Amino acid sequence: MREYILKKIGLMFVVLMGVYTIVFALCVAAPGDPARIALGRADNPLARQILREKWGLDKPVIQQYFQTLKSMITLDFPQSFRYRENVGDLILSRLPRTFFLGVIAIGVSILIAIPAGIVSAYKHNSIIDNITMVASQIGVAVPNFWLGLMLIVVFYTKLHWFQIGAPEHLLSLEGLSKVALPAITLGTGMAAVTARLTRSSMLEVIREEYIMTARAKGLSERVVILKHAFRNALLPVVTVIGLQFPLVVGGAVITEQVFGWYGLGQLYIRSIAARDYPVIVTTTLLFTIGVVVTNLVVDILYTYIDPRVKYEKVK
Repeated sequence: MREYILKKIGLMFVVLMGVYTIVFALCVAAPGDPARIALGRADNPLARQILREKWGLDKPVIQQYFQTLKSMITLDFPQSFRYRENVGDLILSRLPRTFFLGVIAIGVSILIAIPAGIVSAYKHNSIIDNITMVASQIGVAVPNFWLGLMLIVVFYTKLHWFQIGAPEHLLSLEGLSKVALPAITLGTGMAAVTARLTRSSMLEVIREEYIMTARAKGLSERVVILKHAFRNALLPVVTVIGLQFPLVVGGAVITEQVFGWYGLGQLYIRSIAARDYPVIVTTTLLFTIGVVVTNLVVDILYTYIDPRVKYEKVK
């Protein structure tokens, strides 16, 4: 296990360098001058030149590449072009909101998907199974931004059940009320995928001989399904759930805009519009680290879910 973890950490640095190089190249190649965009109507050649010198945009591209890379490695983050704040402080101020939204959305996904998948597999080819599969197809097909707008119209505008916007305190009634609709928006799409995977994985396990043996021993159907079948069907489900958290952050880019939730997603999309290279590069690397670390945690969880998994044997 130790060798496997060290190998994954080594690959993480390779992935991060690749992502950094690609994102930096795209930022430099993208049309639009950050200094001109930042100045807006006050734009003039002299002011633009002063800003470019201040931000280091007048230097050769290769020098900018290594200077930005050094700031990432040493955590000595530069100033944001748009917000005129330290990028590290700016991201840290937004990160708790996106993390909180992601955790609640994953919770919504699990609460919907796991029971739906288990019941659908147990009631295979029944009306319940058909309804669940149709609902999951709809959940996959419906765009997040459209679902978010519909939830706002129904539950905020018409029924006044929930609030929208950025709460002052996340762990409060206001925070829970404002996170509900964006979390449902993100969670339902993930739940549709997870429910289908749970169902298919459960169907494979239920047909195994040891499940028949467990029933022959007189064990209750609840014990057979939840303790024996579901645990052995859990590996692919854990993989999908683990990989969903970084995807939640990616999906939050649009969802946060719809609900006015001031997190990393909204920061990211506004920084792209402003050609705010330091924020774009740093946020992208943070997303990448989240994906890689989540993969590693999921791989480690495999050994606890199924003791037969031994990474030392993997060549």
